[in-house]
Amino acid sequence: MKKTSVENSTNKKAILELKGVGKYFGGLRAVDNINLSVKKGDLHCLIGPNGAGKSTIFKMIMGVYKPTSGSILFENNAITNKRTWDRVKLGLSIKMQIPGVYGDLTAYENMKIAAQNFYKRREMNNKIMELFDLLEITNLKSKIVNNLSHGQQQWLEIGMALACKPKMLLLDEPAAGLGPEETNYTSDLIRKLNDKGLTILFIDHDMDFVKNIAKSATVLHLGNKFAEGTVDEIASNQKVIDIYLGK
Repeated sequence: MKKTSVENSTNKKAILELKGVGKYFGGLRAVDNINLSVKKGDLHCLIGPNGAGKSTIFKMIMGVYKPTSGSILFENNAITNKRTWDRVKLGLSIKMQIPGVYGDLTAYENMKIAAQNFYKRREMNNKIMELFDLLEITNLKSKIVNNLSHGQQQWLEIGMALACKPKMLLLDEPAAGLGPEETNYTSDLIRKLNDKGLTILFIDHDMDFVKNIAKSATVLHLGNKFAEGTVDEIASNQKVIDIYLGK
């Protein structure tokens, strides 16, 4: 029997590991004793109700928050106490839910800001144009970003994250606020990036979107790991269904 991509991924090494990670804000336990392993080449989703701890985990992975307990490893190297920029240089890149773009500049200028620390000047233009072609938004390169739609700004910021030469890309609700056509395009784009070998970890609430692209998923609830497995296993788990419905 031919192995599925999920089965094959179990034979790959972990690119990111969270070991007993917790985060407390005073008496509030936002995340508690989370163990998470993302394999190289995986397309993994963190899901869960509001307040489950998803964004807090992302911020700890990127160094915005320092864990109260536990450790974070990237390519088997401890990054728990490293600064955000040092993590980016190691190959971690993120696109947040609200686009962090420069609205008064063109799309090309935005991409150049992201790429300037990762490419030599003589190769930068070619690399930027390759990213515009990959994203299929070359027609937007000269447009002022404030004049772009929400979806176009989202895709531009994905391009800016890719300009940092990531080995792993974090996406915070990449389809939030998008219409059906934009959502379908975003799904296709994420799958295309993953097919090219990029490891992707993303957060989302929309189970239809998750089922459409993710290979595996971890469910969080009240700061704890609630369930983990293939997307089909998660989607058919009655306890997971109950927490989404508030039962």
